[in-house]
Amino acid sequence: MTLDKGIHKYDPHMIAEEKKQAIIDYRQCFRLYNQLVDLKDKTINQRYLYFRFQSNEKNSVDDAKAKAKIDPLVLDIVEKLKSADQLKDEAYAEMQRVETKIQFILDSNSIKRAEMKLSGFGT
Repeated sequence: MTLDKGIHKYDPHMIAEEKKQAIIDYRQCFRLYNQLVDLKDKTINQRYLYFRFQSNEKNSVDDAKAKAKIDPLVLDIVEKLKSADQLKDEAYAEMQRVETKIQFILDSNSIKRAEMKLSGFGT
């Protein structure tokens, strides 16, 4: 997160660059999250097949599904998924912060134009 300090905080080029970077970061986090969801599903399916057909134990369908969901490989992916979800939320919040900043600047400019018009400076 970048704080809006310094001489360039209202520079339109800097704001556009901030918005671009915020969108890129959000999309990248979203892709990472979706990849982890796919990986989790594939790992659960692989572990299910292992427990159902290749294990020395005879497992029913429900038992194999349950064992697949609590397998350490799957639980590790679930932990990574939680942290990716948090990153995705932070990236979304940053994107919304930049959008709010843009709206505030637009509102401020609109008010200044109206004041200039009322005072007789505008055309």
